[in-house]
Amino acid sequence: MFNRLLPREDDFFSLLEQVANFVIEGAELLKQLLEDYTNVEIKLQAMENLEHACDRVTHSTINRLNSAFITPFDREDIHQLVITIDDVLDTTEAAAQRMQMCRIKHPTEDIKKMSRIILDQAIRIHRALIAMRDMRNYNEIKDHCVEIHRLENESDLIMKHAIGRLFDEEKDPLQIMKMKEVYENLETVSDRCEAVANMIQGITVKMS
Repeated sequence: MFNRLLPREDDFFSLLEQVANFVIEGAELLKQLLEDYTNVEIKLQAMENLEHACDRVTHSTINRLNSAFITPFDREDIHQLVITIDDVLDTTEAAAQRMQMCRIKHPTEDIKKMSRIILDQAIRIHRALIAMRDMRNYNEIKDHCVEIHRLENESDLIMKHAIGRLFDEEKDPLQIMKMKEVYENLETVSDRCEAVANMIQGITVKMS
């Protein structure tokens, strides 16, 4: 009877994976928006709804930490990890909303490439979390994290080249400012994915 009242360790993994699933869905919505830049308001609303749903799971995870007797790893690490994962979706939604506010009419190919990278990173985050259920999967976890870092470097390079071309080719200062912000916002999302990878690696090293 008493054991049934105790939160199971795998519940926290399930919650973390659920938040990571929201991140994947958000990245997919971003990619769909940029590949087919129509019905923008509807797509942005779907992303906002997703972000609210993710927040509810994040808050539920934090609340359960306060009463849990058993956790798969340090409470502080679980708390920081779920917030950091949630932050990926927050910045994804903010980047998409900012494009609409800046009245971007036609996403460039570089913008589309960056969105694909974000989706790849989100998928890797989810796979790394699944692998964390057994810390003997250290090499697999590390491989996912290394790939997230590599993808962030690729995104950063795309952003730098895109902004360089922008200054070379665009004559309208306002357009330069708006597009530069769009590129930087997308790179921020990729950075947030890297922050999750850093946390996962740190936790895995402590637990191995």
